[in-house]
Amino acid sequence: MAAQKSQQGTYARSDLLTQDENKIVEQMYAPKREVLAVSVAQLFHAAPNPRVWTKQQTGVIALIKDHNQRSYFLHFINIDTHSTTYSEELYLELEYKTPYSYFHTFAGERCTVGLNFCSDVDANNFKMAIQGITIRNKKRKEKVEAANRPPPATAVVQSMPPAPMPVVPAPEVKLTKAEKKKKEKEEKKRKKKGITK
Repeated sequence: MAAQKSQQGTYARSDLLTQDENKIVEQMYAPKREVLAVSVAQLFHAAPNPRVWTKQQTGVIALIKDHNQRSYFLHFINIDTHSTTYSEELYLELEYKTPYSYFHTFAGERCTVGLNFCSDVDANNFKMAIQGITIRNKKRKEKVEAANRPPPATAVVQSMPPAPMPVVPAPEVKLTKAEKKKKEKEEKKRKKKGITK
C-alpha cells in the first residue's frame, strides 16, 4: 500500500498490517515524525561473527523521518505495547544493498544489519524510500561542500614598487637689474644688523 498524506504528514501503510495496526503506527509518530515506509520483517545482525546472520527479532519495521532530530531512523515496533523495540539511525553516506528483492543489508552502528521482508512490494517501497533519502543527502552534501569550497587559485600578480617621482629642477628665476640691486641692499642691511638667512 502506498503512503498516504494526512493533516500531520506522510504515513505509509502496509497491506500485511490490518487497518488498526497501520493506524497504531501512524499515531505513534504523528505529528513531528513521518512514516515513509512500513512492513513486516525479520531483523538480522552479522554479529558476533560477521559471516553469519543472527536473527534478532521479527515484527513491524518502519522507516521514520524525524523532523525534530532532522534525521531518518529504522524502527522495529511492538504493536501490542505501542513501543519501539529497536532503532537504527541512518547516516548520510548509507550504502543500502539489496542482494535479493526481499533481503536488504546496510552497515549499522555496531554491525552489518540485514532485513528479511515478508513482502517484495514492501521491500521495494523501503528500497525506493531509502534511495530517495541517500540521493537527497548526497545532493545536500555536495551543495554544502560547494558553498564551503575556497575560490579557485589565481595567478599571483607581484606588485611593482611605485616608480620614483622624477626630479624636476625648479625653474631659475631671473631678476631684473633693479631687483638685483634691491636684493643686494637688503642683504647689506641684514649683515649690518647681524641677521643671516
